[in-house]
Amino acid sequence: MEVKINALTPELFLRLYTSVGWEPPCVEQVERALKNTIATFTAYRNQQAVGMARLIGDGGLSFYIKDFAVMPSHQAKGIGTLLLDSLER
Repeated sequence: MEVKINALTPELFLRLYTSVGWEPPCVEQVERALKNTIATFTAYRNQQAVGMARLIGDGGLSFYIKDFAVMPSHQAKGIGTLLLDSLER
């Protein structure tokens, strides 16, 4: 398993976002959001993206984890922990 930083595309974001049952935003919103994101983290298992997290914030004091999602078929396997560990580093 590996985590890639800043490799999240709008299409991949939407696939992971909807995999957990969230109502998808339009692709233009996702493109803008990713452009203004501090960093993205995408977890891969067997070359398949199975989870993601975005780091957003003001660049000085406040930072937030947003859009933290792991595909249901891959939950409870340490992927969320791997994403958070990568984000904290």
